[in-house]
Amino acid sequence: MSTPTGPRDRRRDDDGTLAVDVAVLGTGSGGKLVALELARAGRSVAVVEATRVGGDCPYVACVPSKSLLLSARRGLPWTAAAALRDEASAHRDDTAAAAELEREGVRLLRGFGRWAGPGRVVAGTVEVRAGVVVVATGSSPVRPPVDGLDDVPTWTSVDALSSAEPPARLVVLGGGAVGCELSEAFAGLGSEVVLVQRSAHLLSAEPAWVGDLVAESLRRKGVDVRTGAGAEAATRTPEGSVLRLDDGSVLPFDRLLLATGRAPNLPPGLDEITVDARCRVLAGGAPVPGLFAVGDVTGVSQYTHSANHQARTVVAEVLGRGRDADLSGVPRVVYTDPAVLCVGDTRRTDGVVRASFDVGEVARAHLVQGVAGPRGPAVRGRVELVADTATGVLVGAACVGPEADSWGAELTLAVRARLDVDLLAHHVRAFPTWSEAVQPALQALQDARA
Repeated sequence: MSTPTGPRDRRRDDDGTLAVDVAVLGTGSGGKLVALELARAGRSVAVVEATRVGGDCPYVACVPSKSLLLSARRGLPWTAAAALRDEASAHRDDTAAAAELEREGVRLLRGFGRWAGPGRVVAGTVEVRAGVVVVATGSSPVRPPVDGLDDVPTWTSVDALSSAEPPARLVVLGGGAVGCELSEAFAGLGSEVVLVQRSAHLLSAEPAWVGDLVAESLRRKGVDVRTGAGAEAATRTPEGSVLRLDDGSVLPFDRLLLATGRAPNLPPGLDEITVDARCRVLAGGAPVPGLFAVGDVTGVSQYTHSANHQARTVVAEVLGRGRDADLSGVPRVVYTDPAVLCVGDTRRTDGVVRASFDVGEVARAHLVQGVAGPRGPAVRGRVELVADTATGVLVGAACVGPEADSWGAELTLAVRARLDVDLLAHHVRAFPTWSEAVQPALQALQDARA
């Protein structure tokens, strides 16, 4: 769909409303991208933001967590690590990001916004009328139903990544990407860390071996990993706070980090959001005219890169160059050491063949081990590929190993483009790189289908 090309200047109607071509609720990664790209294309745009322009990722999520992980691996003390984290995250100050919007002519309205019906958004005392409304209000950490949480010191990931001091004893509840990354970071920066995961494996959405390799790595780094154990109750005692698990164990802590998932931030006026392939919000199975949503609020794929892809889809639709969002090749990455990259259907069992290879067997691993010496840590990792038996198309891949977040990228493209195993097996990879671990697994898939 396209909107009329109007003047970039915003208009104030006689009744005091703000009239623009596009109104965006929320300026996380996806919302900000929509606003900037449409403003640059000549549309008049207003955005509503209740916290920081840019959302959580630059300030209290992706960026500071990776900074702390890198500092921990360098063996830096907390004070140095926290200073680098704060510098990387602009000291949690969105002044520069807000100025970028305003340089492009985007009107920034501070506060919480609500959808007031087709083409209408209300932000405080301002009513915005727009031909297109884009909801990009993100998500918030889920507070799990554990008795006593209100009586003990808890953290969300936002709290942990903006903290002034590390806790002496940290219990992390939840073994997903956030729980694993922050467990490694805080353990490396001096905290005594226990990671509790209710399911039998960390990263439970992936094959069990992926979570097992990450758990093994975390334990080597000093994290006490407890899988197959759920939290029953938290209690404050005269000696401090404790968490009781359903296996009978009791864990003392100074902070309890809640890393048990995120829920969409639905703006007032919208009880639920479901989108189609063009990121149009649906009601009764049909698109609501002029209403779009991108990012975590859609519940489709809670990654910054997914939000950006959806945002580009909305921009193309508004400018009349419509195309569907295709999230089949979205990489699911965990930035632990070793890193994890998964894509596609890694747990499918019917109508597929699987093959794997040990990353520690490639030439690059032997070089690294030779430099590290006999007392250095062994290179651990694995690649597992999943192909459709009938077509030979790659449908899933899981990679664990050094820098897997980078060299696994070819497999995300392969899954999205539905490339067949024969083509991939004859692709030339540079020597000596980590990506050579993919080749033997592809050869094994060919043999299995022969």
